[in-house]
Amino acid sequence: MSESGGDLVLRFLSSIGRPAEAQQYLDLFRSEHPERFAIVHVADAVVRDAADALAVELRYLVELGLEPVLALGAIEPRNAERAALRLAEALGPVVSRRCPATADEVTRACRADAIPLCTFDREDGGADGRFDALADLAGALGTRKLVFVTRRSGLQPAGGRVVSMIDLTTERDAWLAPGALPSEPQKLLRQIDRVLDRVPHRLTVSVTSPLDLLRELFTVKGAGTLVRKGSLITRHLGWDGIDRGRLRALVEESFGRPLVPGYDARPVLAVYVADEYRGAAIVSPAPLAPYLSKFAVGTVSRGEGVGRDLWRAMEAQFPRLFWRSRADNPITSWYREQCDGMARILVAGEPWWVLWRGLAPLEIPLAIEHCLALPPDFG
Repeated sequence: MSESGGDLVLRFLSSIGRPAEAQQYLDLFRSEHPERFAIVHVADAVVRDAADALAVELRYLVELGLEPVLALGAIEPRNAERAALRLAEALGPVVSRRCPATADEVTRACRADAIPLCTFDREDGGADGRFDALADLAGALGTRKLVFVTRRSGLQPAGGRVVSMIDLTTERDAWLAPGALPSEPQKLLRQIDRVLDRVPHRLTVSVTSPLDLLRELFTVKGAGTLVRKGSLITRHLGWDGIDRGRLRALVEESFGRPLVPGYDARPVLAVYVADEYRGAAIVSPAPLAPYLSKFAVGTVSRGEGVGRDLWRAMEAQFPRLFWRSRADNPITSWYREQCDGMARILVAGEPWWVLWRGLAPLEIPLAIEHCLALPPDFG
């Protein structure tokens, strides 16, 4: 990657999201084996109408040293070969290589700094067979993200707005019900459900447009629709059974500061842990109501709905809850959507918010008083 090209791309990424956010994802993608970065399935209509625009986005990725696996034909098999030729022409021979859809061939291409281009155009087995083959490739490669690039950026109900996230663990029946989505998007969602069931490791799937591809890959908010399976949340009623080292590492990574010694010896009512310690919520006892001491999601898991999964599990047990957050904490805007009310306070001269759910008006001063008297959590 050239220095000037890399700087250009990072400036672009900074313009669509927080610079630290873009760098975080870039570091994550570069830390993986190159073939695991992403499979990008391109719809025939995108190749027909926007191949050059997509090629620009893909060249940005190449400048960053990232080679996505390009796939065509799972949705529309008839024109897959013609679409592959058109896309290869737009990309140029230096950054593309036609590949059989096998893990070994794709791995060799990615490790040779080429973008492998695979077609899934077989008619036997129909759409189920093609999507199964796509899922099998993702499983063999260890792919972490599958992106469907379509003309529209996301899945959109008729007459409604684009859906930002669909959790197929809790919302599957609702979104796959007749009429929930127009016919073609619903067919795609059914196949995404099939893929997620077939791939043995954690995989997130996005539906976005060619012009939003980088925003979807490099920002927490994304651009389009994220489709996922919900996290497995485990509740512990104390510190027993908790890997305290992993929990501490998660919290310190999330907040960017070291916890004080002995934090994990403080009393707790419950600790909620998302699978593989991708997120956690720590609820402590307080005279007024349960106090949310820490709510942390790993940096690489933000934007994947892990926080929402944790919150649902926690609020089911604790409908009355209060907590505090630094005024400059990026998650504060999300907290506003979860709380019944909030009040601004000063802690050691710095602005904070006290937030609550389920508290009576007369209890709010007591919640503020408790938050002001808390000992520091971080060194």
